[in-house]
Amino acid sequence: MSTTTRGGRLTGPDIITGALGLSLFAACGKVGGPMRSGDAYVASLRDGRTVFLDGERVDDVTKHPAFIEPIRRVAEIYDRAKAAEHDPALTYADPITGARHSNMWLPPRSADDLGARRRIHRFWAEPSFGLMGRTPDHVACVLTAFAAWRHLFDRGGARFGDNVVRFYERARDEDLYVAYAIVPPQVDRASPAHRHPEPFLHPGVVRETGAGIVVRGSHAIATSATMADWLFVSYITPLVPGDEDYAISLVMPMNAEGLRLYPRRPYATTATSVYDYPLSSRFDEVDTTVVFNDVLVPWEHVFIYRDVDLVNAQFHDSPSHTTANFQSLVRFGVKLEFMAGLAMRLAEIQGATGDPSVQATLGGEIGALCAAFDALVKAAERFPLITSGVARPHPQYVYAGMGLQRTLIVDMMRTLRELAGGAFQAVPSSDSAFTSPETRADTERYYQSAAAGARERIKLVKLVWDFVGTEFGGRQLQYEMFYSASQPVVNRRMFKSYDWAAATAIVDRCLGEY
Repeated sequence: MSTTTRGGRLTGPDIITGALGLSLFAACGKVGGPMRSGDAYVASLRDGRTVFLDGERVDDVTKHPAFIEPIRRVAEIYDRAKAAEHDPALTYADPITGARHSNMWLPPRSADDLGARRRIHRFWAEPSFGLMGRTPDHVACVLTAFAAWRHLFDRGGARFGDNVVRFYERARDEDLYVAYAIVPPQVDRASPAHRHPEPFLHPGVVRETGAGIVVRGSHAIATSATMADWLFVSYITPLVPGDEDYAISLVMPMNAEGLRLYPRRPYATTATSVYDYPLSSRFDEVDTTVVFNDVLVPWEHVFIYRDVDLVNAQFHDSPSHTTANFQSLVRFGVKLEFMAGLAMRLAEIQGATGDPSVQATLGGEIGALCAAFDALVKAAERFPLITSGVARPHPQYVYAGMGLQRTLIVDMMRTLRELAGGAFQAVPSSDSAFTSPETRADTERYYQSAAAGARERIKLVKLVWDFVGTEFGGRQLQYEMFYSASQPVVNRRMFKSYDWAAATAIVDRCLGEY
């Protein structure tokens, strides 16, 4: 294991675990407390944050019908995690303080560590069936990778590397839910930020003070921001020379003065019941536009300041991009299993599992693809790249999985529609049909199948429809197609990661034989 020192300061991965010395927080006497409870998480959201929905300010997101269910789901997982605080499959002990932390904060040094991270990602993904993509363990990947690669941030000045590690340790010790905003509005894709007709349509620094920097502008998408504690702000899209005022990487609390959250229309508010809309009503993580109206960000919360090269390097030169997308692949794998289960249940409830053509569809278009995707995730874990003692999931398998996601989600949703056939159209308007004296008898008689009673059959059909046909389902499709980047961008990452040398060597050997 290699560790770099600079001016007596640890800059390699050992700064995190304290294997060769105290971590920054331990050196300051900071000791992480017990893991976070669901109640503590919910209480933290009552912080006066500025959220506007339908033109009106939301006083308390924890009590608003648009957000209460997804917040409750996250709180339940925090409680489950706290109950498993001493489970070595889900947590690890700080080597200095002995405090236990979730494995989502574990700096990976080996394939086994990546396996521990995979298990915690499944732990967070399974309660939502893989439908919530930006649970707390996602940006935890980014912060953990940044701290492991603090020497990159030291290039802008040692204080910025210190800031990265300090905030990572705070987030780890307090088990914070951090969302991120890294995609700017689609103002003019042909022009860089500094050439827009108006300045600071994208987030940038309007001035600096002794206390910090003042940020103005907007980012288009901050999924789960309404139910997170902190916001990480930077750019995943490349910046160019001249964009120095926009070249920032920083964190701010969700109740920062001047920060405004504008969620898209939530799906829970129009879901009439859990029976009729079982997914829309419970698992909408609500994408949000964030506006920075001259937000003062203290210097200690700044990671990169006016450095275009560092902003462009932070995700791909560090293990951040592959580590965060490994979480996304694990989470998507849970969703694939959910889709496979939906397909099988549809076939069973229709009495079609004995049909050879249905078996071929389930085996070839569902089972084989799910198994192949799972193999990619396991390969990324078991064959990591290890640099300076830090293990990252193998990029070849991570980007192969990402490249397949678009095809898989489109094809499997189409297969679910084909298996359902006309079932989506032949359903009662609501669950009231089963309770009304006027309609109950007809509903129970004519909506049944040979394999299931009417209520059970319609419950499944409505579940599948909420996944493939409602506005919630449409957003799920769009999210999986574009959350990481457009398909050409993902494919170019695969081009850079594939072992072309091995492939061409085989051809060269063949050519050399004659």
